[in-house]
Amino acid sequence: MNGIIIVNQELGHNEYKIKRFKEEFIKLGISLDVFVNNGTLASIKDNELIVNLPKCDFVLYLDKDIYLARILEKVGYHLFNKADFIKLCDDKALTNIACASIGIPMPDTITGPLFYSQELKPENLLFLDDVIKELGLPLILKRVYGSLGLGVYLIKTKEELIEAYKEHCRAPILFQRYVGSSYGVSARVIIIDKEVVGGFIRYNKGDFRSNFGDNASSRPLKDEDKCFKLAKFIADKLDIEYAGIDFMFLENGDPVMCEINSNAFFEEFEKVTGINVAFKYAEMIKKKIYEQE
Repeated sequence: MNGIIIVNQELGHNEYKIKRFKEEFIKLGISLDVFVNNGTLASIKDNELIVNLPKCDFVLYLDKDIYLARILEKVGYHLFNKADFIKLCDDKALTNIACASIGIPMPDTITGPLFYSQELKPENLLFLDDVIKELGLPLILKRVYGSLGLGVYLIKTKEELIEAYKEHCRAPILFQRYVGSSYGVSARVIIIDKEVVGGFIRYNKGDFRSNFGDNASSRPLKDEDKCFKLAKFIADKLDIEYAGIDFMFLENGDPVMCEINSNAFFEEFEKVTGINVAFKYAEMIKKKIYEQE
């Protein structure tokens, strides 16, 4: 059996994943070749989908390029994760819509209208009064696409909200109720094949984003933690093969869903929990490829 890893051009973020997957897949008798998505892996020519990759049993897709993912699936490659799930997680608004439809607790959310003209007029900003009325201040403005805590802003005043919307209104954004009780605190639970593998909780005294900067510390979650029960419910409903589900906490300690990451980093997770994520993921892939044969 042989597989392919596809990563984006930010190789530094994926070095640990690549190293660990190679180590664990080889133990299962599976070779892996790494390809960087630099824009040359696929194209459309003469009304045909052209893929410049060797045949393989599976693709471990560590990128968020949904277009390449869909091309690969169209021509018969088996991706982990699937393109539809990557899209669902990468678009934070779609994640919230999907979770709301199955009753997952999460912060109140309003999607922001896109603006296309060059100049914003005063009437284009009037809806922000309704956003404040609905969500209160402070609130969170979040770009729909983003990773590593980037594109997430804590807005404290109406003036800050107006300036932030002016800056980001031409990209998909959303507004969320601020969960102040979870300032600098979040939990991540890893899911593999719809099962909870484990989790850890992160603390950051220097920022409201627990995963931003160098001031964070972490510890393993206990097995009885409420996050595990909620994560298992989400995993079953969304049929998750692999993901990291992030939670924040209300004042009473109950978790609320923050984000779902289809390509969740697991270096910190493995170090904090001692759980071998790379092997469990490799084991699942081998099992599923054998089952389809």
